[in-house]
Amino acid sequence: MLALDYFIFALMLLISAAIGIYFRFTGGKQKTNNEFLLADRNMPILPVAFSLMASFMSASSVIGLPADTYLFGLNMPYMNIGGIIGVILSSYLLLPVFFDMQLTTVYEYLEVRFGKMTRQMMSIAFIVQMILYMSVALYAPALALSAVTDLPIWASVVSTGVVCTFYCMMGGMKAVLWTDVFQALMMFLCVFAVLIKGLLDLGAKKIYQINLDGGRLNVPGFDFDPEIRYTMWNLQLQALFMSITLFGGNQVQVQRMLTLKSLTHARWSIIACIFIACPFHILNCSLGLVLYAYYYMCDPLSAQGSKIDSADQMIPYHIMSTLSQYPGLTGACVSGIFSATLSTLSSAVNSLTAVTMEDFIRPFFLSTGISEDKVTYSSKGITLFYGFLTLALTFLVATFGNLVQAAITIFGMVGGPALAVFLLGMLTKRSNEKGVIIGFILSFALALWASFGASTYGPPPETLSLSTEGCPLNSSSDSLTTPLSLPESLTTPSLTTIQNNISNSTVDEESEEYIFPLYRISYMWFAQIGFFSAIIIGYFASVLINLMTGEQCNVPNELMSPMYLRVFGASETSKKTKKMKGSLELYETRS
Repeated sequence: MLALDYFIFALMLLISAAIGIYFRFTGGKQKTNNEFLLADRNMPILPVAFSLMASFMSASSVIGLPADTYLFGLNMPYMNIGGIIGVILSSYLLLPVFFDMQLTTVYEYLEVRFGKMTRQMMSIAFIVQMILYMSVALYAPALALSAVTDLPIWASVVSTGVVCTFYCMMGGMKAVLWTDVFQALMMFLCVFAVLIKGLLDLGAKKIYQINLDGGRLNVPGFDFDPEIRYTMWNLQLQALFMSITLFGGNQVQVQRMLTLKSLTHARWSIIACIFIACPFHILNCSLGLVLYAYYYMCDPLSAQGSKIDSADQMIPYHIMSTLSQYPGLTGACVSGIFSATLSTLSSAVNSLTAVTMEDFIRPFFLSTGISEDKVTYSSKGITLFYGFLTLALTFLVATFGNLVQAAITIFGMVGGPALAVFLLGMLTKRSNEKGVIIGFILSFALALWASFGASTYGPPPETLSLSTEGCPLNSSSDSLTTPLSLPESLTTPSLTTIQNNISNSTVDEESEEYIFPLYRISYMWFAQIGFFSAIIIGYFASVLINLMTGEQCNVPNELMSPMYLRVFGASETSKKTKKMKGSLELYETRS
């Protein structure tokens, strides 16, 4: 990287910090907790829509989606179908209840519906989940870039983490939302730069033909075999449940929508987010097609002397190989990758602050009569704490590599059981606190067991064909970092090369060691395993407990989903038990 590239990277960080300073000294100057955590519930629709997209699309998307397409073909874009359905469904299924109750955290609802233990259990699960995920989100792009650039891991990690913590603490939610807009634009700039360069070098027709011959333009099958990595069924179900979880039961996304004036504004922001996030998702997947068109005859992952050994390093490697001749463009692309990191980190830090303050500290403050000013200062202190905790754990991740996989697994496995808890609360009146706690714990344990077992003992994934047939003889790392120039005779992969690669990747079933069937299941099913097991166990455990104790869960209609009330009618009467009376008094006090 040139001096100009470092300057652009530093400029991106300075602009992000400046946005935080601006909102510290304008408007309400972050003097109230409502402004610091929820932007006074008065944000415009467009910045919230960009923030929803940027919070969801982390650096793992910018780096990971092209790598997945490069190895396994064009599967991920089909997830947008289920994703759109899930996002819209969540806005009618779960979000109306949160707006009616004027909550700060989604876990407040769980205390009103079930009890304090459920609220704290889910809050703790969210905190652990996000702390580990933030560490991975910060470390992964730094590791990938350090492999192909002279940008040290510690420098990128510390600078990004410190700047993120600074503007989150100074400008609160307003700064987070507006920096997300700026960072989303940087992410688009990075993607467009790589894509346009590929079109100029190779042309759309050549990229299409190479990927068609290489099997990358595949359509997922409709097989019901759970061992197949990608099918149309697991892609759609994974997208459906993930989007409902994120936009209806995850503090990060719901908190952004609660900054808007009304439920109608929130639904409009979701629609706007769809038109931003889906094209960005598809563009990232299409970068994998560009990568394959460049390297289909000389795969950098297996070429002798290559600097990279992981598919996650493909995009940074390609940026340095093809864009370094244009001054400043490499720096802009690197800034785009770290912008994706910043947007995810800032959203997570702000949400962790809200959950910690509202679910654990604020009840104590209210009982002791501490002023609102001190509550706000405490929130800023919590933000600072989480920022530096993320930095510390990031270097722990660097020391213990297996924690990376553990953190990613936990992030996915919490989502399914957590969604089940919210749906049991809003779609059933028989569910009780003991039942949903049993269901969450057992389903979470089952999902973790399946996921860790598959990652440790499961069969390695079978990638599509890759070749080194066109690599220069006696290749070195220096020659591989220059753009690959292929002779016209090698415009399509040879049939012999494809057949050889396919035959080499085929496992002899007779000599294959026995693998427990659960460990063979595609990772795309683990969230669904957690969700359905939590629903079944949680509901029937609640019914059984009710029969054993003779208790009845008389739930007010205000705590049920509008879709439930439309199906079963909103006129049914409900008597409040003593426990529910106490919970509703808390709700009325906060409202």
